[in-house]
This record gives sequence, C-alpha cells and structure tokens, in this order.
Amino acid sequence: MNTSKVTSYHSLLAKVFVLGTFCSFGFSLMAQNSTSSPLSIFGIGEIEFRDFGVSSGIGNASIGLRTRNFLNHRNPAGLGGIDTLKFIFDFSGSVKFSTFSTSVARERATNFNFKNLAAGFRVTKRWTVSVGLSPYTNVGYNISKPQEIEGSFDRFEAIYTGDGGINKFYWNNSVELLKGLTAGISASYYFGTITRNEAAQSIVISETMTANRIDFDFGMQYSRLFQQHTRVTVGSVYGYKSDFKLYQHQTVSNRNSGYLLKDEKVPDKKSFLPESYGVGFSVWRNKNNAEWLFSADYYQQNWSVNKERLRGIAYADSRMYSAGIQLTPNTKRPGGYMEIIRYQAGVCYNESYMAINGHQLKDYSVSAGVGLPFFRGMSYVNVSAIFGQSATGFRGGIKENYALLSISLSLIESWFKKAKYD
Repeated sequence: MNTSKVTSYHSLLAKVFVLGTFCSFGFSLMAQNSTSSPLSIFGIGEIEFRDFGVSSGIGNASIGLRTRNFLNHRNPAGLGGIDTLKFIFDFSGSVKFSTFSTSVARERATNFNFKNLAAGFRVTKRWTVSVGLSPYTNVGYNISKPQEIEGSFDRFEAIYTGDGGINKFYWNNSVELLKGLTAGISASYYFGTITRNEAAQSIVISETMTANRIDFDFGMQYSRLFQQHTRVTVGSVYGYKSDFKLYQHQTVSNRNSGYLLKDEKVPDKKSFLPESYGVGFSVWRNKNNAEWLFSADYYQQNWSVNKERLRGIAYADSRMYSAGIQLTPNTKRPGGYMEIIRYQAGVCYNESYMAINGHQLKDYSVSAGVGLPFFRGMSYVNVSAIFGQSATGFRGGIKENYALLSISLSLIESWFKKAKYD
C-alpha cells in the first residue's frame, strides 16, 4: 500500500478546504467598511499602499526581496526564491487606531481590516505561481457640513457618506530565465462597489460605482550569491497606464419618507490605473548561523495626468520610499526559541495621490515586528506595529495620527512528497 500517496492526498484536501474557508472569510470582510478617513471622498478612495505579512515590519520594502518562504506581492519575479516542493499560504489582517484632527475638531476611529489572502508554490523547476486577494482602495467617511439656503438666513446640515472600495484578485507568475535572473508577470482583476450619498434638506442622492477591470504588471529580479553566505538581489517593477470605466447608478429619494423619486443608470465615469514603476534591492547574509537582511525600495505612480478636481482636491504623482532590516540571531536553534525569532524594524515615507489646496498628503511611519516560528520552525506568525502620521502640511488641514497592528499567518508545508512503499 502506498501510504505516502494517501497522506499526501489527505494533506492536499485539507489545504484546499482551508483555502476555500479563508477565501469566503476574506470576501465577507471585504464587504465591511475598512477606513474612516474623510479623504476617501476623493477619486476611487484611499489607496492601500502597504504590504502586509513578512514585509510589514521592514517598511514594506520588497521589490528587491527574495527569500525561500516569502510570497512577494509587490514584485512577481520575487517568487523565484520559493523552495521546491513547498506550499505557502498567507493570511493577513490589521487593526488601526486613528485620530483625525483639524484646527477646530478632533475625532477618533478604529477599523479592523482584512488585508491579504494568498497561496503559492513552485509548479516546475523554473516556474512559480501565487494567487491572492487584497483590497486596492478603501472608502469610508461621514461628513457633516452646514449650508445656507439661498435667499434667506436659514441653514441646513448637508451630510456626505461613503463606503465600499475596489478589491484586487491577482495571479502572479515567476519564470527563471537564467541562473539568478527571473521575470514576473501579474494578472490582476479589479472589482468592487463604491457608494456615495449626499443628504441635503429633504433629498438624498445616492450614487453607486462598480468596477470591473483586468490589468497586467511586470517585474524583474537578479540575485547573486557571494562567498556562500551573502546574497545581493536587485529588482524592478513596471505597470502601464490603462483606462477603465466605473459603471454608475443613481437614485434620488425623499429624506423623510424614503420614497424613491428617481432610479436610473447614469453615464459611466472614466477612470484609470496609472503608469507605475519601482526599483529595490536587498542584501541577505548568513554567517555562523546568524542571519541578517536589509531591504530598500522606491516606488512611483503617475496620477497627475488626470486633471480632475473635487472641492480643492487634485491628483498628484504618488511616491514611496521604504527601508528595513531583519535579524534572526541563530537559525539552528542551539540557544533556544528566542534566538530563532525574526526581529524587524523599518521606516516608510509615502506621498499620496491626492493634493489638497496644492499641498500633497504625506505619510511618515516607523515599524517594528517579529516573526514567531511554529510547527517545527516551518511556519510563522508575523506581528508588526506601525506608528505614523498623515498630514497635508498646511494650516487648518487634516492630520491623522495612527497606530496600526498587523498580524499575519504564513503556513509553509511540503506540497508533494516522494512516494514510499510498504
């Protein structure tokens, strides 16, 4: 009897069941509000610029990152470092504590978010794949603004609310062209619904925008080992500008009675995914069983080609600079569990794709994290804390101070086992 084949078959069924369960859980979480930022009123919402999981604690620097047990979401070419016969499953979530303030008001918010669900493995000696699901933009706001009634001294309260966002389902592929040189392609399907409401006097106007779009991004990495203990990897990514439509539907109803006054499809809204590019590198060193890793990135998206404006908010090119370091004191565990923990620290600076009254929204953050191994040291729980501030930099502008706790689970197991006979 081939007991190994039976065991492998049951293991495969278990993985498929777990993957299906987490996919259902991820879709249900995506249906919930995942931000409370008033700035998500603009465009397609607040763009999720962070990675979550292994790279969260090192400032999201992963364009030039390649390791044996890492599903690289930012650069598909980075999948080339995955061990043969390994199956990797990642699930990430976060909780964010925010304080929004202006010169006249202050408000606190807490949001729990699903961040990423992914699975990957090596198909052949040269080809590695991963599939995943993550949010691309988030919308969630509730703004009250007093308005004057024309021709009188009376005033009323206009209320603007919004929720939803755009999600991304991606299929990443990495192919080894030459020794150390890998090329990657990511096919992404963008989908989701954004709802915006405006309640003024006795009328409520509700607009729903639905996104459906397939897009492609590309990556390259070259990695070289020096003296058997130091590896240097450089990487790049590129995404071309592509137009897509947001399908719109509008309803108008009575604010008091809820009676529907109008229900119709309105002209589609033109939007786009911007041209993007980035470069990064990493240095990995393992000598005397102590492992060091340093990684740094630069990434840009060219949004400013869109000249649309809304209430003093305009598009601007977004830029992100990030760097981080990771230390594992002893990869062989002779000194105990504390020495095989991965300790991380990082910094990140991001310029948003929106500019308010000519001032670009800028985000500064520092991060610290740990990777806690379990199941014979093959799998990890990754925990990171990020502290930062987003601000427009002008007097009276919106400022957000936040603390973000990210938790991810990386399950790493043998995908296929060589058959043995009794």
